[in-house]
Amino acid sequence: MEYKVTMPILSDTMDKGKLIKWYVKEGDRVKKGDKLCEVESDKATMDIESFVNGRVKKILVKEGEEVPVKSVIAVIESEESKQETKNEQEEIKKTKEKNSKTNTDSSIDIDELINSIVNEPSTKVSGSASPAAKQKAKKLGIDIESLQKSGELPTPAHEKDIDEVIIKKYFSPKAAKLIKEYGLDFDIFELNRKIESDEVMKYIKTNNIPKITKLSPNQIAVIKTVQNAIKKPTFFVFEEVEITKKENIKLTAQIIKALATAMQKHPLTRSILKGNEILTYPTSNISVAVARDDGLFMCVIKNAEDKSLEEINEWLKEIKTKKLSIEDLSGSTFGISNLGMFNIKSFTALINDNDAGIAAFGALNNNKMEVSFTIDHRILNGVDAAKFINDFKEECKNV
Repeated sequence: MEYKVTMPILSDTMDKGKLIKWYVKEGDRVKKGDKLCEVESDKATMDIESFVNGRVKKILVKEGEEVPVKSVIAVIESEESKQETKNEQEEIKKTKEKNSKTNTDSSIDIDELINSIVNEPSTKVSGSASPAAKQKAKKLGIDIESLQKSGELPTPAHEKDIDEVIIKKYFSPKAAKLIKEYGLDFDIFELNRKIESDEVMKYIKTNNIPKITKLSPNQIAVIKTVQNAIKKPTFFVFEEVEITKKENIKLTAQIIKALATAMQKHPLTRSILKGNEILTYPTSNISVAVARDDGLFMCVIKNAEDKSLEEINEWLKEIKTKKLSIEDLSGSTFGISNLGMFNIKSFTALINDNDAGIAAFGALNNNKMEVSFTIDHRILNGVDAAKFINDFKEECKNV
């Protein structure tokens, strides 16, 4: 039987762990309590021990690599089940010997009695599969060996693979999709016919079952950013700015250019707080909220003060579809969010990551739009923000 070693959760804030060192290698024999490896989180390090006797079948994570918690980092082929079977056979042998001595004249067939107790009455399941998979296959009449020969089951097969075969066999494609989306156990239905989606949906509605959607890595990152932003001491400034939309140039490009120019006059808008120090950068690096098919991202345009409107406009077009890197999402000191294109009059936004502030833009109406500034009070005070915003308003008129 395979025993999976997973990355443990060492703290309530840990979502990833780093594999520091392996004490074993593939093929090594291990006992319960033997050290397997050392792992590190953001707060602690610890040794992972083996919970079974067996052999290290596979090491899946290299030293120095980081993986999410609960990820499988190694597989151990357990020898416990074999030992238990051996012990059980020895006990049976002793029982047989004992009974053969005390019941020589009895009409009871001891071999038959023991076999009826120990052996399962059903036929053996052929094919390469985990014990749980074989048990489920036997119960549901699935021929593992045949399906593996035809390529419909992997080798070895696991319980989830048997589930896939059952779902495919008894549910229509639309019904199968609903089963997975709502996390339903297929055995709540009578598996004696092809089940259609309307029957599954009726069950879902009758029992008021919610659809399960796993958060993407980006959504998890956004949630963390929002939670961190709420902890910051901030204040708001609400203003109206005047700007004339240029032909063939996105309004957001004009906003970026005006903001970048104003930031050059106000160093604190190009600053972040790190410990007991303020780090001020020479360039206007601005994080821009970009809604894409794969999620919401705060994409960073670097050196915006040196870019032309046309260059910024082209960057906005490219960032909507390009494959994003860490470089595309880091290094900003101030941000913008524009919901004006959705006819939103005004709103407030949460500060991105370590930025000093963010400006939220509403719809353009008669060359004017509402803007709300969220400012990190640890970096800029009211006077600093007021001077910066006034200069930004002037730049908007000239951009």
